[in-house]
Amino acid sequence: MSAHEHAALPDLRGLESSRARVEGTQYRPNDHERMSVGDRMYVLRREPRNQRDASAIAVYARGRAVGYVSTARAAVIAPLLDRLGGAAVVNGIGTDTDSSRLWVELPEPAVLHDFVREYEAA
Repeated sequence: MSAHEHAALPDLRGLESSRARVEGTQYRPNDHERMSVGDRMYVLRREPRNQRDASAIAVYARGRAVGYVSTARAAVIAPLLDRLGGAAVVNGIGTDTDSSRLWVELPEPAVLHDFVREYEAA
């Protein structure tokens, strides 16, 4: 997805959120990516046809899938994400210089629920 296409997605980056590890990632950041620590724009995208988990939410960075939201967290926010059209922009933490783990900021469910209600009313 290009940057202008992200503008069409609901932006959840300003909502109260908590850090969650990106699960099931096969993506390994290179040294250059580890050196550019800090917030990144990630996209959460529903995968309702995922055969392993009907609540699956994939995490995308720079147009490529980098992993998934944990099953437990996805089960809570997937119905809300569906009401937003199945995708939304969030902050990603990326990695730090000592790790290759990726992190994503997931909106708190109650706050996301309020956002969805306002989004649908608009």
